Amino acid sequence: MSEDSTAQDDATKATLLEIVRQHGTPTYAFDVERLRAQANRLRAALPDAVEIFYSLKANASLGICDVFAESGLGADVASAGELVTAVEAGFPASRLFVAGPCKSPETWEMLRTLPEAIISIDSPGELSLFANHNLPNPVVLRLRPDYESCAIVRAGAGSRFGVPQNELPRCREILDGGRIKLLGFHVFAGSQVLEASGVTDHLRRGLDLSLQAADVLKMTPEFLNLGGGFGIPYGTGAVELDLAVVGSELESIIDRAGGARVALELGRYFVAQAGWYLTSVLTHQTHGCRPAVVVDGGTHQRADMCGMNLRQTAAPPLVLNTSETATRPTDVLGCLSLPADVMTESGELPKLSVGDVLAYANAGAYGMWASPAIFHSTPLPVEVAFDGSSISVMRTRKPAGSVLDDQLHIA
Repeated sequence: MSEDSTAQDDATKATLLEIVRQHGTPTYAFDVERLRAQANRLRAALPDAVEIFYSLKANASLGICDVFAESGLGADVASAGELVTAVEAGFPASRLFVAGPCKSPETWEMLRTLPEAIISIDSPGELSLFANHNLPNPVVLRLRPDYESCAIVRAGAGSRFGVPQNELPRCREILDGGRIKLLGFHVFAGSQVLEASGVTDHLRRGLDLSLQAADVLKMTPEFLNLGGGFGIPYGTGAVELDLAVVGSELESIIDRAGGARVALELGRYFVAQAGWYLTSVLTHQTHGCRPAVVVDGGTHQRADMCGMNLRQTAAPPLVLNTSETATRPTDVLGCLSLPADVMTESGELPKLSVGDVLAYANAGAYGMWASPAIFHSTPLPVEVAFDGSSISVMRTRKPAGSVLDDQLHIA
């Protein structure tokens, strides 16, 4: 490790400790410099012609969306709430991509004021529904992959999403009415793909599938969203995705796309490594014949840990306020009355004391925003952004009684 990186790590630890001093735990903290750096890194590695949309499903915090709107990204949204957030953050209507298998009445109504937003249609039934709404927005058909996905979170041939090839003739019947502007296609095969060969395979096959659909529908695509799913390394032995290989493949895809705009939608890649989850040791325990501690956070605020088994595979948390160097296998147990609420299993950690602060890295994506966060009637954690040593609150901590704010007694 270089002196510069060591100094940077020390500065980050100092800032995280200051955040805890000001706001307590559990808390999410987001490194704004890292958010910007990820956007800049991706833009530098990929062809200029590729359009990039930030997927709010990964983390829809308004402050984070502010950063990405200012960075020139588009927004990929899948609900009325995400659409409201994207508009509030300043993403222009022409850079909005509205996807998801179900658009609520509120979403359809909002789209009347955003005629430039592109709408991804998930089925022939939804295409008919769109026609009935008589909206001017351009649409793309989401296609169901006819190939297997190599992603950790898969949306391949067995997925529920998108139009299968055998349903394209039905779509053509609806499109022949002439009221709908079909702009192109949308293909997404899965997320958390860390091997460049896997990413390029998905992109290449997505293009092939789109061109086949264009032949069936007798149209020339103007816009192709080929997904993304770029992964990030959670474990200590994992390596970063090779963007140079992906960029080279995208150059070839652009050549084959016949002038169509080529786009990607990425969430995890932008925000995961910028996020920290901070939690404090409350007491000691044993678990699996190992020393363990109980903390004031838990997996109800870290849904990203559960589906990917990060309790066993991710690097252990940093201990921010200790000088101990000797480690031992230790479990970190969350605050829930739930046997599965284990945040770290057999992690190499120093001997921990009550009050020690644990900082979980790579916690920025699918954490709170995919969590059963009100389990045990728990208020949402604080969210804080830091830009160097500057600290800004994105979500304040609420008292326990706030869980009653939108509830009523039975009359």
